[in-house]
Amino acid sequence: MAFSNRVRGALTTTVLATAATGFLAGCSSEDEEEQVAYCTNEDGEIVDDDYCDDDYRGGGLFFLYLGAFRPGLPVGTVLPSGGTRINPADTAARQRYGLPGTGKVSGGQRVTGGIGSGAGGSGSGS
Repeated sequence: MAFSNRVRGALTTTVLATAATGFLAGCSSEDEEEQVAYCTNEDGEIVDDDYCDDDYRGGGLFFLYLGAFRPGLPVGTVLPSGGTRINPADTAARQRYGLPGTGKVSGGQRVTGGIGSGAGGSGSGS
């Protein structure tokens, strides 16, 4: 069965529009990057998660560092600048950035919701 050029054009346009709609439905309307949290020292080096448990009472400066990092990075990795630092003992800041208010945050935990779900900047709570 032969189709006219007009029918072929209409079918092509319909197929492309449907595909584009499906693709765009998977995209956020906001320009959001997925945020991941790691426990770091003051130099941005990933350390053991125990240091960022809100019950930790040892010395040193440790931060929950959020940014567009990939999950699964090992202890000892130095993260690039551009993330958000949060004091692990600051319950309000943790919740504001979409993290649990208390307890230990596992390294590489994905952050959902909160104002920390956009592109990271320098944060408060340090």
